[in-house]
Amino acid sequence: MDDLAGQPLAGIRVLDLSRLLPGPYCSLLLADMGAEVIKVETPLAGDYARMAPAELGFGGVFEAVNRGKRSIAVDYRRPRGRDLLLRLARTADVFLESSLPGQMSRRGLGTSDVRAVNPRIIYCSLSGFGQTGPYRDRPGHDVDYLALGGLLSILGPIGARPVPPGVQLADIAGGTLAALRIIAALVARERTGQGAYLDVAVLDAVAGYLGTLGSAIESAGRAAGPMAGAYPCYGVYDAADGRSLAVGALELPFWTAFCRGIERDDLVPRQFDPAAIEDVRRIIARRTTSEWLQRFEDDACVALVNLPCEARLDPQLQARDLVVGSGGSARIVTALRATRRGTSVPPAPVLGADTTAVLDAAGIAPRELRRLEAQGIVAGRQTPERAARAARLGSVLARMAERRAAKGTPVLQTRPTHAGRSSVARPCRHAARPRRGRPSARRGTARSSARPASDAEYCHTTSARSLRRSG
Repeated sequence: MDDLAGQPLAGIRVLDLSRLLPGPYCSLLLADMGAEVIKVETPLAGDYARMAPAELGFGGVFEAVNRGKRSIAVDYRRPRGRDLLLRLARTADVFLESSLPGQMSRRGLGTSDVRAVNPRIIYCSLSGFGQTGPYRDRPGHDVDYLALGGLLSILGPIGARPVPPGVQLADIAGGTLAALRIIAALVARERTGQGAYLDVAVLDAVAGYLGTLGSAIESAGRAAGPMAGAYPCYGVYDAADGRSLAVGALELPFWTAFCRGIERDDLVPRQFDPAAIEDVRRIIARRTTSEWLQRFEDDACVALVNLPCEARLDPQLQARDLVVGSGGSARIVTALRATRRGTSVPPAPVLGADTTAVLDAAGIAPRELRRLEAQGIVAGRQTPERAARAARLGSVLARMAERRAAKGTPVLQTRPTHAGRSSVARPCRHAARPRRGRPSARRGTARSSARPASDAEYCHTTSARSLRRSG
């Protein structure tokens, strides 16, 4: 891990129990500002993003949002594991979780439990719809938050079906909002000495964007607005090579430079004339993007529409230190990370890589640690065999999904949950498994102590419980 001295959040310790994208993106931002982020994962599989199958297009997501963090594997769903987390919370500054509302309290890790051992801690609950309101217990994913928040309706051409973006905008917005509120709470703590409880919803972050529409909110999504292709000076045009150019010439000097570049000074007075859109479209279609970019002046506000893989090779991004690595291995980091020029970018942690070191620093004796590991309450650094097994399981699920999708039947019953997590139910063919002997906190039913023989069987038959109830 690189030197954090001098960073804004140096000395701040974060316990991060979140999974997949919104919460981990939040803690990534905090880590990029120098915080020590301890990613708390369950021993069996850890963050489910670790198993996200590359075959379905999810490869590398875990590594992208978890670099620079530490990982401990603790089964906090069991009493002894919960006690370990409360012990770690005594010296933490931030406790971040993204479970279903009320789930952490049922486990004895709610805000009152954690703040009882550390009144100065900032406890942040990040969920899809928040801890209050009629949608509190409703499942949801990125596309649902965009839809309810009003943004999805304005993505895509007017009159056509809205097009979900290729990146999880809502989840990233929710994670960013959570990070901002955590930082604000840390600043307030310096003045008051008091900790805080933060209820952050992904939907809140999405809806906040609507305010920038101003009076156009009344017609947005039903009629093209000034930022949605209503005028020739602001839109996207296809060139002769099949590539596209983005034109953002809203101000008259930029529009004048654009008209000069396409040799149509007569269009200068028609900057906000919708009828001129077709004229511009026909003109741009006559030449390639490279030919047009050579003709435009730097002040014409015209840009090539880059593919994501092209953006990471763009010289401007590289000059701003937003890209680390080179060629096909190049990857984009956050602007917060980019400010730390000259420092290496640490990788994402192996599951349980820091369990021993973190618990040892918390005063857990080696003998006790070995006993906890034997009981399955904690796990040390994931071995290559365990990592390969998890990767195989993800690939198996991907292949099953592809085969059953071809037949028109789902491989698993899926139920999206809060803050961008999925709860995956049992295969439709299988009957419900008996529950273990102790009462369930939610339903009061008994559970069986039997456990499937293979990891694949275990994943399939217990995922309805473990994915829905794990934070």
